[in-house]
Amino acid sequence: MSNPPILRLALPTPLQSLFDYLAPADWHITEQHIGTRIQVPFRKQVLMGILLEVAESSNIPAQKLKTALNLLDNTPVLNPADLQLIHWASRYYHYPLGQVIASVLPTLLNAGHPTRLDSPPSEYWCITPKGQFIDPTDLPRQSHRQAYLLSLLQENPQGLSETTLALDFPNPRKTLQALQKRGWVNQQTVMRDADSLSPPLPLNPAQAHAVTQISQHLDQFYPCLLDGVTGSGKTEVYLQLIQQVIQQGKQALVLVPEINLTPQMLGRFEQRFNVPIAVLHSRLSPKERLYSWLQARAGTAPIVIGTRSAVWTPLPQLGIVIVDEEHDPSYKQQEGFCYSARDVAMMRAQYAKVPILLGSATPSLDSLYNAQQQRYQHLILPERAGIAVHPSIHLVDMRTQPRQQILSTALQHYIRAHLAKQQQILLFINRRGYAPTLLCLNCQWTAHCQHCDARLTYHEASRYLRCHHCGIIQAAPKQCPDCQSNNLQLLGQGTERVEEQLQQLFPEARILRIDSDSTRRKQAMFDMLEQIHRGEVDILVGTQMLAKGHHFPNVTLVGIINIDGGLFSVDFRGTERMAQLFIQVAGRAGRAENAGEVVIQTYQPTHELLNCLISKGYHAFADIVLKERQQTDYPPYTRLILLRADSKTTRLALDFLRTVKDYAQQLNITGVELWGPAPAPMEKRANYYRAHLLLQAQQRSTLHYLVEQLQNVLPSLATKDIRWGIDVDPLDLY
Repeated sequence: MSNPPILRLALPTPLQSLFDYLAPADWHITEQHIGTRIQVPFRKQVLMGILLEVAESSNIPAQKLKTALNLLDNTPVLNPADLQLIHWASRYYHYPLGQVIASVLPTLLNAGHPTRLDSPPSEYWCITPKGQFIDPTDLPRQSHRQAYLLSLLQENPQGLSETTLALDFPNPRKTLQALQKRGWVNQQTVMRDADSLSPPLPLNPAQAHAVTQISQHLDQFYPCLLDGVTGSGKTEVYLQLIQQVIQQGKQALVLVPEINLTPQMLGRFEQRFNVPIAVLHSRLSPKERLYSWLQARAGTAPIVIGTRSAVWTPLPQLGIVIVDEEHDPSYKQQEGFCYSARDVAMMRAQYAKVPILLGSATPSLDSLYNAQQQRYQHLILPERAGIAVHPSIHLVDMRTQPRQQILSTALQHYIRAHLAKQQQILLFINRRGYAPTLLCLNCQWTAHCQHCDARLTYHEASRYLRCHHCGIIQAAPKQCPDCQSNNLQLLGQGTERVEEQLQQLFPEARILRIDSDSTRRKQAMFDMLEQIHRGEVDILVGTQMLAKGHHFPNVTLVGIINIDGGLFSVDFRGTERMAQLFIQVAGRAGRAENAGEVVIQTYQPTHELLNCLISKGYHAFADIVLKERQQTDYPPYTRLILLRADSKTTRLALDFLRTVKDYAQQLNITGVELWGPAPAPMEKRANYYRAHLLLQAQQRSTLHYLVEQLQNVLPSLATKDIRWGIDVDPLDLY
């Protein structure tokens, strides 16, 4: 009688090793089961692991091996291609394999849920002949949700899926059912023919060149940077390439940085393609997310659209990968498993031998460098599509303005001119709250967070001080806590203060503030966007929540209140992010038939980088910054790995990293520089003191070899009082 096979599993533990178990006697496990889920006893609990090897022997004595409990799958949940990518990610990001797997699987699969498609795809909601003749504006104001969905379905007579509607209209089911009771909409399975689908739009020469170029390489790894100004028609390039991929019987993966896809945008995909589209985002219930994941894995969803985590979705017939807004920092996971979805997507396309398209109006300097090095094909869309033209830009020197004046005289003039034309205005300031500093003019005391190295921001609406890092809230003092003076002054400005000054200057204007405070209510963002599109708002005041992904046809003036913060950031990527944000915000102006204008307020009107960005554009700016990076040995000319440590005291965190540094220096690996350890720029956050040890090298392989050696000792060097983590290619050095 032969010995039972040894099952080698990855378990969701912080340990790097795999774990051996015995197969029960009645199991017939073969290599075909690799990638299946198996429940096993682990210490005093039951864990779900993934089978990665079937072996004949183990280094652990047979009498010490435990027996597996349950085989959950008949067929693997992860195929060899999925496991290849996961193995690479575990090695590259130095994160335990079992925890990587647990991170990429839907939560229900981690909980042992069966892998069956036990609910049919949602039917489409369609307007009825009766509903087509109802004027949504005639509905009472309290029925604004019904009015919005009614108008949306009137604009899309072919119907929209509930998944699409839910992207910009959370939990639409009750409202749709109310419309259904009135006989204005109904549910139906839509069988679309070619005549009911929207045709491709005509391409301009630059778009046509991009489509032709990539079409010739659909059967190979072909990395491309689609570098197109805002409004240049990148989405149409995506759609026409996806059409070709689907015609070949393959699947397309489309990544977006945030789930601010509107029903209109996803509707473009649904109206163009007569195929199921799987959407993966944070608003889905666990069951909905599992269904989309299984649809993709089964190959029945030729198109998958999703945010960062969608990069791991199994796609057996992958034909193209598209990463929209590739520069966006949202693609980088900042805690735990610190992966970059953009970089994982690149490796996935390479393994699958398919083209990958990185799209952006403001490409990351890393991607521009790769294009310069001819690692990426560089495809440029230099003009806005259709009739829209680039906005004109005006620089305002704030040094000549009264000190307390938030809105310059020039910006006020432009606002009045655009209000007179009944056009909308967007004012951008990347700081919420009323004022970022509460200062005692008598003794110079300032309101600081007791849990973080950060000032408390004053919020006028609640009259409270709030820390935007740990979330603590406290009442604003009426007297200085140090000297009991009443001479307290609010310094600086945030969205609330800008809103207040606008109300004073333009009392007749309808003003709307959009930031993470005003949109805290569940339906708030939806309601506000609806107001804007209905023309019920004259002036929008907002943070970067408004900077990207939104199409406001009637916005013709964009005012940037203060651009200077990004010019003097302690992070070497600060100027790059400032430029990207500026281009994205400016791109909201004049996206339809009316010309746009952009007004920039600055105390640094002669700053070289700012003037280069305004007068010569993003690429000239990028050339200067890349030269600075080369001179200072910053990425993309070198590689970085950040070792973070947190503790209840600064000493413990720094001592741990000093011990790590000493060990690293004893390894005597040439070509690696160790910077620090040093307190993080924001040393204290949420009562933890944070410290950094930065590892830098010209060669990626050298740097990763050092970290592999360190991983062997880090668990033993860290006491229970230390939390540590490894961040490969860090985006945030805070």
